[in-house]
Amino acid sequence: MWSGFFLHLACWVASALEVWIALRLAGRALDFAVVLVIESLLYAIRTVAFAIPNAVGVQEGAYILLGGAFGLTPEMALALSLLKRARDLAIGVPALGSWQAIEGGRLWRRLAPRSVTPPVAKAARSWREDRG
Repeated sequence: MWSGFFLHLACWVASALEVWIALRLAGRALDFAVVLVIESLLYAIRTVAFAIPNAVGVQEGAYILLGGAFGLTPEMALALSLLKRARDLAIGVPALGSWQAIEGGRLWRRLAPRSVTPPVAKAARSWREDRG
């Protein structure tokens, strides 16, 4: 259980590091502690919105609200949200594509015609057999 906790914590800090580097490269540097607070509040909001698939719209709105509270412009906050979505797409689309290929192959194998021997036609009866 502890290893799961520390792994989750490490991924959360790495996610905040990703945003911190993106902000540095965009010319809008924030302290790492501030970015960590933004990310933690963002994940808290996404957790509350668990019923919405992939928190579509929730993440963007949360970034705009939280970014404004910590001095980010709405444009920069939305760009960060789209950066996160691009990461999700880069990981998710190939995974979904490979899953589709695997399941499609199974379907084709199931629907493919089996090697069935054609039915043998009965020999035609002669005229004598019909009369007899």
